[in-house]
Amino acid sequence: PPDFKQIAMQIRRARRDLQTAEKVMASDRTWSFTITYHAMIRAGKALMYAHGYLPTAIRSHKTVVDFTGVVLGDEHDDLFRRFDRMRRRRHDFIYDALNNISESEVKSSIKAAKRFIDMILQLITEIHPQL
Repeated sequence: PPDFKQIAMQIRRARRDLQTAEKVMASDRTWSFTITYHAMIRAGKALMYAHGYLPTAIRSHKTVVDFTGVVLGDEHDDLFRRFDRMRRRRHDFIYDALNNISESEVKSSIKAAKRFIDMILQLITEIHPQL
């Protein structure tokens, strides 16, 4: 059965991460982008938990991104592709220290992440109205 406490915690933290990403944007665009991506990962995990799944230990970010893409379907392919692109860009920053995120990319990513998190919350509450 889904862990409703964990689902709620992931969504709350995702929203808080987005607030942090907005505050950090002026001083470090790449870190802001990374925080935004992690907010989306948290929301994706909440979606997995709501469906009774846990991310794998190996390639967990890829698993969360792919699962989210399947659940969102073709209708929201733009969000899925952005999420996957952000996963790859975050990897470049974390593991290769590449710092090449533009201001417009950060702003559009935060905007997309807000839409993504709202959509996931809506999907979760459709499955589990008690949340």
